[in-house]
Amino acid sequence: MAEQVALLINGKQYKGWSEISLNTAMDALAGAFSISLTERWAGDGRTPSQIENWPILNGDVCQVTIDGETIIDGYVDQFRPSFSPTDHTIEIQGRDKTCDLIDCSAFHQPDQWKNLDLLQIATILCAPFGIKVYTEVDVGPRFDVIKLQQGETVFAALDRLARFRKVLLSPGVAGSLLITQAGRNRATVRLQQGVNIKSAGGVLDTSQRYSNYIVKGQNVSSKTSDGELEAHAEARVTDSAVTRYRPLVIMAETGATNGSAADRATWEANVRLGRSASATVTVRGWRQGLTGKLWKPNLLVGITSPFLRMDGDMLIRQVTYKRSGSSGTEAELSIVSPQAFSPEPPDKKKEKRAKNGGRNIWREALGDDEPST
Repeated sequence: MAEQVALLINGKQYKGWSEISLNTAMDALAGAFSISLTERWAGDGRTPSQIENWPILNGDVCQVTIDGETIIDGYVDQFRPSFSPTDHTIEIQGRDKTCDLIDCSAFHQPDQWKNLDLLQIATILCAPFGIKVYTEVDVGPRFDVIKLQQGETVFAALDRLARFRKVLLSPGVAGSLLITQAGRNRATVRLQQGVNIKSAGGVLDTSQRYSNYIVKGQNVSSKTSDGELEAHAEARVTDSAVTRYRPLVIMAETGATNGSAADRATWEANVRLGRSASATVTVRGWRQGLTGKLWKPNLLVGITSPFLRMDGDMLIRQVTYKRSGSSGTEAELSIVSPQAFSPEPPDKKKEKRAKNGGRNIWREALGDDEPST
């Protein structure tokens, strides 16, 4: 039996959607949805039947659920009615409540704080939007000085701080903001070619990777600090899998010490490394086999695909739940290397992994394994 998708507005459920796309990602601050219903006219061929007056307005608070489980908790962005001589269509689009943090400027007086951590700053900036902030990880040390940049959005302000603490900003329950890290849970089933993978495609792209990441910045000095170190903070991280000389210099987006600059450099190197090895896997249905759990972002998942020459663990970065008359019900999983959001630098000694008897081009591309002979 296909999963039941419902749109709840003002306590009323709207069901029976024929075209569905629900998108949620671990590194996107707001999930999004697009659902539509197409009906044939029930008239006599000349006079159409009466169309129901749908009381849905832009900006309405809404929830999109799958079998009662909330996937999106936010607002209606677009309401699109249309008709033709033979049918009429109603399409609704919207996003999580955290969309306002993406769209709106970070405006606060004062625009500068001292000695606050990421959770405290996020709570301050999200409060005017009625968005609560939660964390399931250690958000790291306090920032000596934080200053808003003119015109930047709330998300941009928080994202640049999150990079220094190697954490992710994701939509939480009930329209909240969640601060988390990658790969805290594992999928209950393995993705296997010929078993539960409907289709798949991958890409190895090293064009955005660099051999050296150099982060430079400065911090406000104090009576107890070393003025020279505060004025010239710098850190370097290498990615030895990039054999050509390809340096990238990044100016710290906020006050930096040598330690925080190292965290920022690690984050940049890991994100670029992890995203250089990605794949899209489509499976039938939205649930993980017999367990009945929905596929979700931020799950480690084992995958075996001889055609992709992939055998190992990957990280689900994004899930798109789809349903249409042509393809049925399916989930599209965007997966990346777990290194994409790892707290460790790329060249830190990695634990030895057992050989699987064949080449794993994904690990080789990441410098994580020696090719088998």
